[in-house]
Amino acid sequence: MSQKLNHHQERAVRSVGHSTILACPGSGKTRVLSARAARLLTENTTGRLCAVTFTRDAAASLKLRILEACGKEVANRLAVGTFHSIALNQLRRAGMVTNRLLGDGERLALLRRCYLQHKCDLPFEKIVSAIDGAKASVSPKLFADSAIEDVYAAYQDALAAEDSMDFSDILLLATRGMAKKTIHPLSVRWLLVDEAQDMDAVQCEWVMLHGKSGVEVTIVGDDDQSLYAFRHAMGYSGMMLVSETLSSQEITLPINYRCASNIIAHASALISLNQNRANKAIHAARGNTGIIGLHRASDRNHEAEIICNAIEMSGNPTGWAVLARSNTLLESIEAKLAKSQIPYSISGGKSVWDGVVGSALVGLIRNIERDDLTGLANALSVCKIQPHLLNHSADSKKNCTQLLDYILSQTSENDERTRKIIVGLKKGRIDWLGQAKNGQVTLAIYAAAGWLRDSIERKLPKKTPLNSNGKMIGDLAVALSKLNGSVAQRLNVIMRKFGDKTSGGVSLLTMHSSKGLEFDNVWILGAEDNTIPHPDSTEEDERRLFYVAMTRARDRLEISSSIEDGLFTRFVDEARLQCN
Repeated sequence: MSQKLNHHQERAVRSVGHSTILACPGSGKTRVLSARAARLLTENTTGRLCAVTFTRDAAASLKLRILEACGKEVANRLAVGTFHSIALNQLRRAGMVTNRLLGDGERLALLRRCYLQHKCDLPFEKIVSAIDGAKASVSPKLFADSAIEDVYAAYQDALAAEDSMDFSDILLLATRGMAKKTIHPLSVRWLLVDEAQDMDAVQCEWVMLHGKSGVEVTIVGDDDQSLYAFRHAMGYSGMMLVSETLSSQEITLPINYRCASNIIAHASALISLNQNRANKAIHAARGNTGIIGLHRASDRNHEAEIICNAIEMSGNPTGWAVLARSNTLLESIEAKLAKSQIPYSISGGKSVWDGVVGSALVGLIRNIERDDLTGLANALSVCKIQPHLLNHSADSKKNCTQLLDYILSQTSENDERTRKIIVGLKKGRIDWLGQAKNGQVTLAIYAAAGWLRDSIERKLPKKTPLNSNGKMIGDLAVALSKLNGSVAQRLNVIMRKFGDKTSGGVSLLTMHSSKGLEFDNVWILGAEDNTIPHPDSTEEDERRLFYVAMTRARDRLEISSSIEDGLFTRFVDEARLQCN
């Protein structure tokens, strides 16, 4: 992007009074926000400014950008932080901070204690979601079920008894305190809020209370990139609530400097179908046409092969990102990349080696050279051996041989499947160890992987083709076979080399975690109609998610789906894309 601000950006930087800046993807949002902050701080040499965002990393980056724009001499008049860190300082100044602030793990543990105490029939996850929703609301919330009310009351009582609070309490207490005038608003002249589409009801109220107290409020965000309704983000309605309450002027940044023009055109066609959004158009600054491709694979394994081959042919894995609706969908492509020794990094999720099948294979292969009861039990669990047999043996501190003997002793002669699995494993462990000692480590790895694949397949009907787990095991075994050294040395290399978040190579991300990033080439996999839109989410939320995924691409956008897993997502048609 040119160093000179375009006229939309200039207007956003120069506007006076409460402002709502609607920033389309790739429109220079952070640059505009930091330039606006710099203008305010340099034109008024006494006013203080607070900039608020959602993560510590984003806050640190924004502070650096502002100081670069206007000089470190304004540092004593600048505060940048997350909503919670800023509100916590408010509570401290008011003497309202408790002895302990619970981390998320402690919070869930305390909630579970209260949940078990009341013998609630509802799922624990539903209780947690309802309580989180209540704490994202300014007004006391009436629960649909009295059981949730009981757990909530017990949880709040337990927090008080232990002189503790959770993160949700911080902003709620600060907001209610400002409303009751028992807590002072921030002593600043300007408040800037980044990623405003992600604000929940409490955060919106906190911002509006500052605006009503005389603080000049600027909110910046894109309602079309609101992805966190499941965390109670208000998106468009929240931004408009703040804007209308404060009578803010609205400014749009419509020019995208990131994507090729046709990528923007198709993404814009898609998002325009959402009804609950600001009326804005997005335009491409780049005149060139990018590459867009649609692919239908026979199954998920074939889809991963198509993607891996395309990345190999491009000769530049670092220029690629592969995006999916969930981490699980990324496992097949990760296995293919590992098999082909193409470097990759994972952001915001588990590696395939940490998944159910990958960890089972690792645990089994580790057993070739040393006794690893947990690893062996994990492998047997994937083979559907009864959990009570595995847990009893583990609790008894048995070694691996004793574990297998115990399972055999407890297995009926009529259970032919289980007996074949265990007998095969007992013999296999002896053979694999002998092969490894004779320097045939690769042969041992293939043999162990073959046992695991066959044992998993034993639970399927005889005519069922090799499933995705079996194919994934084969790919991971090939990845291990291409390394040198002992079993332990190869496993250490795998854990270091693949899935290292800083290793570069192909970026594997969920669509949610891709927000704010950009890549030369983007491949969206798993684009089936029962995957995205996801049945547990609204269609408008899912359309925004697909829009965000599409607009990560600078020059090339590829979208694929698996015939075995369903029809192409309706979003492909809505974006006016067609298969060749």
